[in-house]
Order: sequence, then C-alpha cells, then structure tokens
Amino acid sequence: SAAFLPEICKYKVYIIDEVHMITPNAFNAFLKILEEPPAHVKFIFATTEDHKVLPTITSRCQGFKFNRIQTNDIVERLMYIASQENIQLDKNAASLVAKLSDGGMRDALSLLDQCAAFSGDIDVETVSSAAGIANRDYLFEILKCVRDNNPADAIGIVDKLYDMSKDMQQLCVELLTLIRDMMLVKAVSGKDELLSCLPDEIPQLREISDGMDLATILSKLEIIKECNERLPRANSKRVEIEMCIVK
Repeated sequence: SAAFLPEICKYKVYIIDEVHMITPNAFNAFLKILEEPPAHVKFIFATTEDHKVLPTITSRCQGFKFNRIQTNDIVERLMYIASQENIQLDKNAASLVAKLSDGGMRDALSLLDQCAAFSGDIDVETVSSAAGIANRDYLFEILKCVRDNNPADAIGIVDKLYDMSKDMQQLCVELLTLIRDMMLVKAVSGKDELLSCLPDEIPQLREISDGMDLATILSKLEIIKECNERLPRANSKRVEIEMCIVK
C-alpha cells in the first residue's frame, strides 16, 4: 500500500512501534522500499532497543534519541495537571509518581489517573496503593532491621506485606533503590539530587546509613541486586525475598 499515492494528505506516514521485534527476513523484505522510498512515504521506527535493529536498516534512517524527563519537570507538570483537573495532589505524592515513572511522562500520567480513581485527595499512601508498592514506612522498618541484624522482625514485615498482596518483585526493587541511596549518602556527600527517595525521607535514610559503613552497605546492595535478578525466574518470590533478608 505504500506504493500508492495518498488520497488526501501530502504524505503517507507509517509508524512502527517496537521495530526491533521485526524478524531479519521481514527487515530484508522492508529493505527494498527503504533503499528507494517513494517521495510521498515517511517511515517512523520507534524502539527502546535500537542496538537490535539491523545495521542495514539504521544506516538508512535518521536517528533521534529521546532522553528520560527530569523528575522535577515531571513533578511540575503533574502538579499543573492536578490543579487544572481539580485534583488535590500532595507534592510528595507527585514526587513518588515521578520516580515510579522512571522518566516517562506517559507512565506518570497513567499512574496519576489510577490514583485519581482511588481518591480525589492524593497522598503518598494513595500512590502506594494504586501502584501496588509497599508503604514507605515498611521499607524503612525493614532497613532498620537489616542494620540491626534483626532478621526475625524483617521477615515478619515481609509476611505482612505478602498477606496484603504486595508485589514481591516491586518490594525488592524498592529496597534495592533505597539501599542504593544509602550507598550514595555514604560515598557522595552533599548530592541529595542524586537520591531517589522523597525529600522528607532523606533524614531517616541518613540515620539508618550512619549505623553501617560503606563496605557493609555495598555487600547488602550486592545481595539484594542478585535477588532482584533471580526473582523473575523464581518459583516462590516470597522465599527468594526471605532468603535475601536473612542474608
């Protein structure tokens, strides 16, 4: 159909998302029209893994790299949208939504929409419930247990979260992120903008970090990183998390 002239507009535009999923045979068939494209045709290829696209294809394209949006910019936009939609959005809740979206405005808006369905007054607890993540207080309680070598209480908290149907993979990611923040608190002083935690959580994070040296934090970070890599293949995610906590 690309060979035929457009009926109304100047161009025919074909947008192919996740283009790296196209098979080599299909790309070879595509190559003919890419080598000699009609003047009225524009192809837009979108992918998050451009290294998987064949060099014969990328050499015939212009490349545009999109970067993650800064967290502060996402927060500012979310607060503006909330004000326009008459949604009561707490600044810390907006920060948590922005961090969970990992630089993607679309994901941030989707999560904001889910939160608005939960409540017209959105706080951190609302975001945690909508996103299926652990309450932030539970996370810091687990870290305090880790600092104090108290696996019994830490396992008890994990058990509560499991009974509340919290996602064990997400719990592991959140703990990994917080321990990474602890590493930065120890290794890079005065760089709070590098931290992923919420601004009002930084004093609590520093207090926990003061009870451990950098080598200890690094060893714990390595343990939970390995757990996070194993979890997708684990038959029992709960057992994997419990093993990790005990280690």
